[in-house]
Amino acid sequence: MLGCKQAAVPAAENEGDDVAAPAQDATASAHADAAGEGEDGESAPYEEGDSDIPTPAGFDYAPSCEENPLATHFFTLVGGNTVDNCGRADAKLTAAFDALLKEAAQYDVADPDAPSQRERLLSGPSAAGAPKTLGAETWWFYTACQAHQCDTHQLAMLYQPDYPKLVGRLVSHCKVSWLGNPTAEQRALIDEIKPVDPALLKDDAPCEDEG
Repeated sequence: MLGCKQAAVPAAENEGDDVAAPAQDATASAHADAAGEGEDGESAPYEEGDSDIPTPAGFDYAPSCEENPLATHFFTLVGGNTVDNCGRADAKLTAAFDALLKEAAQYDVADPDAPSQRERLLSGPSAAGAPKTLGAETWWFYTACQAHQCDTHQLAMLYQPDYPKLVGRLVSHCKVSWLGNPTAEQRALIDEIKPVDPALLKDDAPCEDEG
């Protein structure tokens, strides 16, 4: 009889182990399902003026503007309106942008009464800056565009604050122009993050208005 009772003790322990294991598996499965729902669920809709780069190439981490002042809207950083709690003008980025606009002047309109390139590019929405890894460096990606004509008149940029250095791709008058002498890698990253619709570059494409 003792042998039978002693044999029953391990059996009960094993039985308890067998019951506990499925419970742990169920918990892990629930966590995995919850994580999957977070990854596969639809993102919240965003309107014009919100981020237009949900998950771009070269994306590493999206800090808040509290963590890094460069993580705010481009028009704010170059002296425009503040639309968040910490956005402010950045003198180095503003100077780099002004230098880029001097190069872009050759693509500006000849009409002296028309708004300047700067006014037009800063009239539309822009996304908050996002850091991108390029080689061993971190560059910040920004966009600017003309209000109501963001497809046909836009500027996509990469900014390195340590130099400082700003390079960009200008789409204007149905043509693409590279500003700031970007490298092949920088051009490829800009094109991958924000590709240009080839249909907008055809001779019969509707180009932007000057006003």
